[in-house]
Amino acid sequence: MAHIFEKAEKLSGIALALLQRQIVLPSLFSNRYGIQDFKGAKGDVVNVKRPAILVAQDAGFRDRNPIVYQDLVQSRIQVKLDRYPIVPVQLSDEELTLDIENFAQDVTAPQVRALVEDFENTVAGALSGATYVHEITYEDGIDDPRKVAIDARRMLNDSNVPASGRYWIVGSEVSAAIAKFDNLLDVNTAGLPEAVREGVVGRLAGFTIVESNALDGDESYFVHNSALALAFVAPAAPRGATSSAVAIEGGLSVRQLFDYDSDTLHDRSILGVFTGGTVVEDPQIGADGKVIITTGEVQMEFVRAVKVTFAEAVEPDPEV
Repeated sequence: MAHIFEKAEKLSGIALALLQRQIVLPSLFSNRYGIQDFKGAKGDVVNVKRPAILVAQDAGFRDRNPIVYQDLVQSRIQVKLDRYPIVPVQLSDEELTLDIENFAQDVTAPQVRALVEDFENTVAGALSGATYVHEITYEDGIDDPRKVAIDARRMLNDSNVPASGRYWIVGSEVSAAIAKFDNLLDVNTAGLPEAVREGVVGRLAGFTIVESNALDGDESYFVHNSALALAFVAPAAPRGATSSAVAIEGGLSVRQLFDYDSDTLHDRSILGVFTGGTVVEDPQIGADGKVIITTGEVQMEFVRAVKVTFAEAVEPDPEV
């Protein structure tokens, strides 16, 4: 018989709670899509409509100006489910009977940790693979990080990116360089998730600085919380599993299932979720204030983030 000491419903809830406590990068972004968005979606893709962009014109007071009619041109964001990370664990009768004292702590928690790292890598991969309109350099020991943040703020402001919900996501080397800055502001982290609070370095020029191990040490980005669209969909509970449950809350979801292999006398615990992520692009606007359309397609660009090229301080040669 299968040696399952906890119900799947309970453990999947524990897994989701652990995910929400530990997850850093996905917690920073507000665009999340789940099963209600993807159910029946063609090609496992959700098409999020963007409103048309129009420009007001002066009709002329008393003396009328010629009226130029504008086209209502909508654009869209495509969010695709394209990955299925799972964390499978196989446990012998001896391990379940003699070695495991707390299943949630000894088995579920390490499984969740692996999923968290995969979620983080999905976000980091979307950022590193993007094509940026805005880029900036930051040279440690030469550039003032506050001035770097001010320049990034100007770039986002020029692209009409909202002022609230801005972050500077940094790798360890960039974080260490920023931490040397004397005028780094403290942050009220009361409203942030626990994992994000632990990664907060400080605040500069309207950006909350958050360190993430998912980034390379010299990697960093100024982002708005709408810069990415993320998808998390828990697979349906299979009928053949001994016990299975899905937990969904706050745009995150996870499925935990249990099964027993009578051929090898092993219990199996598998945690899994369908995921996807993409950057949120905006229509390109021409000098006339209108959306640029080429061969019937709206031209899009990624302006909700700024890529930072970082250079470490060069230690002086003691022999020179």
